[in-house]
Amino acid sequence: MLLHRVIAAAVLIVILVPVILWGRVEGITIVVGFLSAVGLWEMARVLPELRVFPQKQITVVLGPLIAAALYIAPPAAVLAVPVWMPLFVLLVHLALYHRIEKTIESTSQMILAAAYVAIPLGHAILLRRVDLGVAWVFFVLVITCLGDAGAYFAGRAFGKRHFASSVSPSKTIEGLLGSLAANFVGMLAMKLVVPELASVGLLVVLTLLLALSGPVGDLCASAIKRKAQVKDFGSSIPGHGGLMDRADSLIFSFPITYYFLVLTGTATLR
Repeated sequence: MLLHRVIAAAVLIVILVPVILWGRVEGITIVVGFLSAVGLWEMARVLPELRVFPQKQITVVLGPLIAAALYIAPPAAVLAVPVWMPLFVLLVHLALYHRIEKTIESTSQMILAAAYVAIPLGHAILLRRVDLGVAWVFFVLVITCLGDAGAYFAGRAFGKRHFASSVSPSKTIEGLLGSLAANFVGMLAMKLVVPELASVGLLVVLTLLLALSGPVGDLCASAIKRKAQVKDFGSSIPGHGGLMDRADSLIFSFPITYYFLVLTGTATLR
């Protein structure tokens, strides 16, 4: 299991690092569109009204469409994407009303899937467009991935006191502390590599927010899976389950980082 995790992580690094470094905003948009489509496919597997044609196919297409909309929209018009997304879904359902029996249920679950997966991940596109965007995207990935690794190893080695057992029985306080320690190791590493990133004080606050968002994202994903009575969202990543089993923390991390930078004036929109 550990070997599979290491191999899968290495493959993802080999694919993502060149795209982030040299792919510009367009490269990030393509990756986000693809990953959103995969994530929405996995969500459609566990949401009962999205498992059949054409609901599943429409849901998957929303991923690339939302990524493209976030890429095209100027900073002042980004809010139009989440505003128009549910209205677009409803219009599609009205056009297909004669083929979709449970319109309300299907519409609601499709909006949930897109709002939970595609829009949050799409904030990686917005983050790439700010000053030092490449560094900030790496910051989120480094903090989140190290936090997941810290929680995994600390939980396995020292985990005894469980929390949120009704949602995710494997989560422990010791794992949470291991995750927090790893988060700050990642923060210090990024500050050393990119000294102009931000002040240490701001980075500490942002890292604490990301340290909180990681477990919260994990618990939200666990709640959905428990409700759907599945262990994993999928099996696309050996040793990890599906994409959504690994991206659950990033769903919260990208929006938190983007709006933190905007609200604190740390980054300028471009």
